[in-house]
Amino acid sequence: MGELVQGIPASPGIVIGPARVVRPPVLNVPHATVPPEQVEVEVVRFHKAREGAIEHTSELRTRVSGRLGAVQAKIFDPQLLMLEDPDLIEGTLTYISDSFLTAERAFSLRVLEFRSQWLDATHARVMDRVADLNDVQARVLTRLVDTLIDSDPSDSEEPAILVAGELTPSQIVEIDPDRVLGIATDSGTRTAHASILARSLKIPAVVGLGDFSKRVESGVEMILDGRRGKVVIDPNEAEKHKFHDRHVKAKENARELAYLTGVEAATKDGTRIGLHANLELPADAEEAASLEVDGVGLFRTEFLVVGKTSAPDEEEQYEAFKQVVEIMAPRPVTIRTFDLGGDKFPLFLPPIIEENPFLGWRGMRVYALIPELFHSQVRAILRAAAHGLVRILVPMVNSVEEIWGIRDVLDKARDELSDEGVAHGKVLLGAMLETPASIAIADVLGRHVDFFSIGTNDLIQYVLAVDRGNAQLSEYFDLFHPALLRYIREAVKSAEQVGVPLCVCGEAASDPLGAALLIGLGVRSLSCTPNAILEQKKLIRSLDLRQLGAIIEKLMKAETGKEIREALLVVLTAGVDLPSLDSSPNLSSLD
Repeated sequence: MGELVQGIPASPGIVIGPARVVRPPVLNVPHATVPPEQVEVEVVRFHKAREGAIEHTSELRTRVSGRLGAVQAKIFDPQLLMLEDPDLIEGTLTYISDSFLTAERAFSLRVLEFRSQWLDATHARVMDRVADLNDVQARVLTRLVDTLIDSDPSDSEEPAILVAGELTPSQIVEIDPDRVLGIATDSGTRTAHASILARSLKIPAVVGLGDFSKRVESGVEMILDGRRGKVVIDPNEAEKHKFHDRHVKAKENARELAYLTGVEAATKDGTRIGLHANLELPADAEEAASLEVDGVGLFRTEFLVVGKTSAPDEEEQYEAFKQVVEIMAPRPVTIRTFDLGGDKFPLFLPPIIEENPFLGWRGMRVYALIPELFHSQVRAILRAAAHGLVRILVPMVNSVEEIWGIRDVLDKARDELSDEGVAHGKVLLGAMLETPASIAIADVLGRHVDFFSIGTNDLIQYVLAVDRGNAQLSEYFDLFHPALLRYIREAVKSAEQVGVPLCVCGEAASDPLGAALLIGLGVRSLSCTPNAILEQKKLIRSLDLRQLGAIIEKLMKAETGKEIREALLVVLTAGVDLPSLDSSPNLSSLD
């Protein structure tokens, strides 16, 4: 068998091909000084290189705007700000004038100081800043020195899987999708700029692989599964055969799935299952609408703040929300308010040093730190509601008092808009159930909200005490753990008891086994990534609820997650042919 390496899923898709290991750009910056009379020459050289880098970055921004949209183009705004940063500029000029260093040496030292300060902060959000700084450094130094190695990550004669310590945003957007099969990096998170761009470009990617780039040589064959976050190095013939079988099945399945676009998502016995789309960016709405989904079950809004150096104003948020609402009308759009903290924290907020960020300032707790930003977001959502059906979803709710606080903000924003004569609409208010506490009091919370949404990603993390961003703990991050079944069933029962609709919008809803489990536990509404919608519809139409219910009842007594998963796998593979389902126990590296 090939060597299996577990990372963090960053962009879905499964590919096979040779590795192309991309080493960091090697810039020859020797320690060198100049005579006092040449100081002005070095100052001019630095400014010229910096201005050239600004021009190049602006061109990249324009190109990305035309290719992926204005929202994605803003990823380069922090880099433009860095190139204008007085501390970076003045520090470099001081090294030149006081220490008589060459422009390239002075700039390198100043960048090194910046990097050291940021890495000392030990916060997940710093990694995007470091990647941006690396981009800026390379762009300036290439104009000051002659030696640059490996500048084009997709410069290969044959399509390959890129392997790197990290890929900067500018390297990602320079990639030729026809020559890059997938991306595997040592560092990174699902919310990093590079991961977001990979998803927009529809390039499968796995990040957080540790020292992967040091263990792999260019030319070595690999299988990369961006949906499960797995990479198989040097797969054997059986594993390659299995991949090719999946690939052929996936193509056949894609043709078959296309016919399901206008077909109802209902089980064999006629039970209707709501099928909604999860959106990360406004541009995703077009694809969701073309799939004729029932609406948007989760519109993540973090794209407006993560990695940005300034807070978005109300107008920017309103335009983004309105775009989606108008595209999806008359179907409802559920907009989740900023889910910040943990590995998602805006650069424009002062860093918060925490022992455990995922148990600290998370979700709606952060609103106490940014009341103005949250208030402007609520106003923008209410204004967008004038253009269609809108629902507000609040993350990380643990108490009724928190819901009361949100209601107060809603009422205040609504009164302000009315006094100002600004058009706005009615919205429904929902709470995310993603902690043990929220599910334990769901029957109480349900008296104060209009709907529930289960976030399985965080629910698994908090119920099982497993960091979902730690690839080394992935085997413990188990949706099929018996405890999860009990929590989800309890949430369903509480929602039914108080008459509140419940949807599941976590990654589990996009997975066939996960969806079958959820439906068997009583969930009647799922929200999936757009690329999983039709496959889930096919799954739903193959289900016999009576049979599934009987199986779930037996599985409620199961003692292990493996037992539950395998039992569901046997049932599903007997009833529906989906490439993402695989019953072969002998090739677990690809399961």
